[in-house]
Amino acid sequence: MIILVEKLARECKIKSQDLITRPIGRSLFEKAMEKIKMTDKGETVILDFENIKVIDSSFIDEFIVRLIEISSTEDFYIKLKDISLMAEINIDSVFHSYSNYKDKRIAAAREELGRNNKYYIGPLTQEESDIIDYLKINHHSSLSELLRFSGIEEIKIMPILQELYSLRVIKKINNEYYSV
Repeated sequence: MIILVEKLARECKIKSQDLITRPIGRSLFEKAMEKIKMTDKGETVILDFENIKVIDSSFIDEFIVRLIEISSTEDFYIKLKDISLMAEINIDSVFHSYSNYKDKRIAAAREELGRNNKYYIGPLTQEESDIIDYLKINHHSSLSELLRFSGIEEIKIMPILQELYSLRVIKKINNEYYSV
């Protein structure tokens, strides 16, 4: 499912290309959840920010962070698309702050490469980043293929894969791992 954030904002009677404030974030969150309830289990929801220039930390908390938090209990995945440079900087800052203050990491997959040539936003390790890149290029992989690629021992890679799955930046179906 693709959710055009600009269209969602218009449905909430918001005309600006800048999405700022908690009330706007809450309004768009509620409207997005109405649409997400129609998705299949395990589906990826692409939040397309085309034509959106600025989103502030309050909006990010109320819209993106809440969607990511609820994604594991409602069994869907979030992927961000067409993020402006300013929006990406703000999202990354919020995700890092969230991770520091809540003592729980948060991240989001991206449709396209962003700053620093990453397919995600958030505080991930180099090993986690390498796995996401591998899955993005190959679309899916078995554990044995990931072990060969990474050179990491199975006992060490399993917690990394579990963490990436918990963060909802990769999918696991049976014994295969997939990019979101």
